[in-house]
Amino acid sequence: MQKPQYRPDIDGLRAIAVTLVVAYHAGIPGFDFGFIGVDVFFVISGYLITSLLIRELERTGDISLLAFYGRRVRRLMPAMVVVILSSLVLGYLLLTPVGQQQNLSESAIASIAFFANYYFIATTGGYFDGPTDQVPLLHMWSLSVEEQFYAIWPVLLIASLSLARHHGKRSWVVFSTLAALGIGASFCYGWWLSSVNPNAAYFSVLSRGWQLLAGSLLACVLGRGLLSQVSNAARSALAALGAALLLAAAFVIEGSHAYPGWVGMLPVLSAVALIVAGFGRASNPLSRLLATRPFVFVGKISYPWYLWHWPLLAMSRAYHLGEGDLERDVMLASLSFVLAFLTYRLVEIPASGFFARRSVSHKQLVKLGGLSSLLLALAAFGLMSHANQQKSTGFYRQLDRAAEDVPELRGECHLSTPFQGLPDASSCVNRSDMGAPDLLLWGDSHADHYSPMLEELSEVLQFAFLQRSFSTCPPLIGYSHGYSQGHPRENDRNCELFKEALTDELAELAQRGLSGVVLSASWLGRASSESHLSLAEKGLRNTVDLLLAHGLRVVVVAPTPVFSVPMTDCLARRTVASCSTYQRRLEKRREAILSIMHDIAEEEPGVRVVDFHAQLCPGGKCHSLLGDTVVYRDEHHLTTRAARELSPYARNDIEWLL
Repeated sequence: MQKPQYRPDIDGLRAIAVTLVVAYHAGIPGFDFGFIGVDVFFVISGYLITSLLIRELERTGDISLLAFYGRRVRRLMPAMVVVILSSLVLGYLLLTPVGQQQNLSESAIASIAFFANYYFIATTGGYFDGPTDQVPLLHMWSLSVEEQFYAIWPVLLIASLSLARHHGKRSWVVFSTLAALGIGASFCYGWWLSSVNPNAAYFSVLSRGWQLLAGSLLACVLGRGLLSQVSNAARSALAALGAALLLAAAFVIEGSHAYPGWVGMLPVLSAVALIVAGFGRASNPLSRLLATRPFVFVGKISYPWYLWHWPLLAMSRAYHLGEGDLERDVMLASLSFVLAFLTYRLVEIPASGFFARRSVSHKQLVKLGGLSSLLLALAAFGLMSHANQQKSTGFYRQLDRAAEDVPELRGECHLSTPFQGLPDASSCVNRSDMGAPDLLLWGDSHADHYSPMLEELSEVLQFAFLQRSFSTCPPLIGYSHGYSQGHPRENDRNCELFKEALTDELAELAQRGLSGVVLSASWLGRASSESHLSLAEKGLRNTVDLLLAHGLRVVVVAPTPVFSVPMTDCLARRTVASCSTYQRRLEKRREAILSIMHDIAEEEPGVRVVDFHAQLCPGGKCHSLLGDTVVYRDEHHLTTRAARELSPYARNDIEWLL
């Protein structure tokens, strides 16, 4: 392997990557693609770490796992301990004990254990999901991916080294083959997973590993000097190609629930091209630019800047109930830059010097990393204990119950992407003792939040109902949301599959005695926008026609009020009166969709409209707290208790359905 040399252009490339990420997270216009900076980091990491491992092999004849993990502790832990501990303190000061502090504590423990990516797969709707911009340690997923990769990759190198020696093969050839095979397997898996489970595809090490392996393969090739004879003209062409690929990514890639997929190749190939272009003498203008002092300076503090920027942005947004403010976020991103510089100068450099002066062994470093993780975990448990104690008393207790107040049928019967078939009808009927269902509850999550109302009435009127609900999938046959942020194409495809399965089931349900259907959805979403209203009307008429053709009566539930912030969070911070001011002004949309519903009801005797606006918005003002009942568990979903209290106002119409 060639003699190692410092690559200032790689620090410059780090600067580009971290700037993209921070600009994206701060919401700066034009940087919607900025999350690809993480992909560039992965390539750089794979290249540098594998280069070090191969260099160690050639210097000592072996690869020491203890030495490797000792170096990882020395590199990662000082800044990480400071930022996570600071985040816990800020969380204590700025977040509420109604879920937010608990979630921060859990994510801190997951981050310390380098398992944050799988924690966020399990607890979020995805990286691009709206509420995740208030999750303070969401960015730790990428460090978890790296460390999971490095828990495996050095072991594979050691095993393949033994295999190479046994069969008389050159180690770098075996390493390169292993990396190439890993790239192919991980890329294909990630491409497949992005269409099946996009949330997992974004966060999983198995679908991201190929990006780190791309850097690893590059280390094997460059380390053998195979590209040392590349001409200056070729290096300049590679640099231009790298810049062009990054520019192409800016136009092609946007926040998507199907990333990385194939478009993830653009930032990876860009990083590979720019690393190769700067190898040896940086003779091309772009590599020389990346090696200048400003770029190198930002690159050197890129790690602490990455660590600091997101907790500040996320906690500020959580404190302000999710309200956006570009000026505020840019100022916080700038503050995080200052904190990153201070962390670099006052924490990272002194820690590195201390370890060197004291000749701290790799074994001691690993023990120190374990001890630091344990102390951070204890701090996280301390915050969690405090939050649990707080939320168990007074109004916090009521708010906590409201935030978790979801319908009984939700867990098994409310579906979301990917659609894998309708659950067994017997498990989604509220009363097994009644036999076949009398009513069908059909819609999206707004149908789900009305199931407690039907349960309340079923006890009085003695009927059973079947719940069929699918997230962001209104009961509009022939209607599709269309692609937009928050309503990706894969959800539309799965929604159509759900509606097809349900229409196939209708005939059987009608034959078994089904008499009526309750339709409910988040009508004030995209369906009520000017561009979609006529399509939504056609979809609703198609659905009603289908149901009437089966001899069924139909009740359509009018739109529920929508707020711009979660009401439980608002009530934890603001007065009841001020929380009502966060109601989104959607009167025109409500009037438009409601007019369509009433038109259909007037034309069809078998259709009625139920509107709870008078109960939810007495005097025309929608409240988050009515009496001692917390009405909403988030921005627009009713609590179980609130839904049950609406049952008397729907009794006549539900009785009519029977």
